[in-house]
Amino acid sequence: MITSDRSWRRVAGAARFAQVEYRYRRRMQPKVIFSDLGGVVCRFLPQRRLDALGEVCGMSSDQVKDVLYTSGLIRRWDLGHDSSTEIHRRMTDGLGYQGSLAELQELWCRAFEPDSQVLQLIDGLRPLHTALLTDNDHLLLDALPQVLPEVESRFDSLLFSCRLGAAKPDPVVFTRALDLMGCAPAEAVFIDDKAANVAAAQELGITAIQFGDAAELGTELGMLLAR
Repeated sequence: MITSDRSWRRVAGAARFAQVEYRYRRRMQPKVIFSDLGGVVCRFLPQRRLDALGEVCGMSSDQVKDVLYTSGLIRRWDLGHDSSTEIHRRMTDGLGYQGSLAELQELWCRAFEPDSQVLQLIDGLRPLHTALLTDNDHLLLDALPQVLPEVESRFDSLLFSCRLGAAKPDPVVFTRALDLMGCAPAEAVFIDDKAANVAAAQELGITAIQFGDAAELGTELGMLLAR
């Protein structure tokens, strides 16, 4: 009998989730759920930010990208080398930005579109502790409560690379995050869309889930927490 491709996918999917369930049953009950921001809690749409900055600065989005990314500024900011005020000043000097800091924060946050289905899953994790673990700068960190309160309010802790002094997949990020939340690796779950970050967390003994979509994440979290 010839089995259809769809049937094979169902079998493969069932096998994958059986393996996940077995792995979770062997671990300690989690106390803290760490989640990435862009690519998990929010859809990350950086072109929106580049287009908005280009429009207000009279530049093309490619020119803005060169100033921010090619120059290494974004990496510098993600590692915490400049405060929000200093980032605003650099944007004024480098791009000719003339708006206020508050206006810049609003533009900066346009790169993030909250995923309502993922946020509902985060709500369902209580009474477990939740922490946002993301590679981002002070500008976004300071803006989050005002511009994206529906995201900020879902988490007990905001663990940004600009405060941790390192970016994923550096193991320092995870060890510092664990220390700040007061939990052992076996008591933590980490959700991220990037395979390298997931692998780095797993190397430390953290249960890590690579995000695909909200439905799949809900299934995996359900198996993890149903023990």
